[in-house]
Amino acid sequence: MLKIICFMVFAASTAYAASFGNALQSTTEKHEIIPLLNYERVSNPDGSFSFSYEGGDNTHREETAHVVDAGTDDEALEVSGSYRYVDDQGQVVEVHYTAGKNGFVPVGTNILSEISAAAKAAAERAEVLETDEHYKQNYKNYKN
Repeated sequence: MLKIICFMVFAASTAYAASFGNALQSTTEKHEIIPLLNYERVSNPDGSFSFSYEGGDNTHREETAHVVDAGTDDEALEVSGSYRYVDDQGQVVEVHYTAGKNGFVPVGTNILSEISAAAKAAAERAEVLETDEHYKQNYKNYKN
């Protein structure tokens, strides 16, 4: 389950990052350096964590994860967070999300279609894996 959650968060983050790829023309172009106004990170031995940052360009991200059902076959990370940025049209885009047993669930303004599609695909894949006995057995062996 932890692998699925990590994949869902990764897939959504990848789609989010890809949306900025079109704005970059070349690695040789000079771009304004955006100052980092605030950054905090806490990592705990049980795998739980929290972090946040704020950029001088009105970007912001925060995320918290805690372990649920620790020590059982259902052990997983439940993640919640949000991010904010200003799009190409000057509109503030803010997304709040959870990721866990229910998949990646984004809620917010102007969610990119790539993020919604990635979240839906990951959730559908998770449903298939949850019923796949081969996956369950291999994942159980991997965790131990």
